[in-house]
Amino acid sequence: MNMENETGTLQKPPKLMGIEEYYGWKDRFENWVRANHLRSWECIEKKYVRPRTDLGVTKAISKLNDKERDMYKAEKMMISLLQQAVKEDIFILLQDDNTARSIWDALKVKFEGSEKMIKSKKTLLKKEFDLFSSLAGETSKKLIERYCHLIRSMSLLGIEKTQDEWVDKLADALP
Repeated sequence: MNMENETGTLQKPPKLMGIEEYYGWKDRFENWVRANHLRSWECIEKKYVRPRTDLGVTKAISKLNDKERDMYKAEKMMISLLQQAVKEDIFILLQDDNTARSIWDALKVKFEGSEKMIKSKKTLLKKEFDLFSSLAGETSKKLIERYCHLIRSMSLLGIEKTQDEWVDKLADALP
């Protein structure tokens, strides 16, 4: 059951069960939706706006033409997929306007943070990398685990280093 939640099935998208799973889930969910409901993913890439009449009034579903109806259906499918994929106690914390794009953006802000917050995280991680060294009494295994975690965190935020910089930092940190 946990495996189904993590990877999804042909009928169900991968489920986001906790905050700490967001980064891995995001890629799995996006790939799953693109593979199974590509038209719905378009509603994320380009925010769906319900068509309006010449008077600026939202068109009734019965008045939508075939193309508009397909996009309306894709939008509702994407909202449904997000509702299925995100655990209820996480979903209710999101600030959105009930469109697929606003829900996706709210997830991103909730778990990745605002641009200002991301910039601060990058700065802190760069400092942590610069100051990285072994801790008193730390085993080589723990040091490498901490280093791998740092590398992962940096790569998720797009911080790049040369292969030599990665190797030199680890070599310098070894006791």
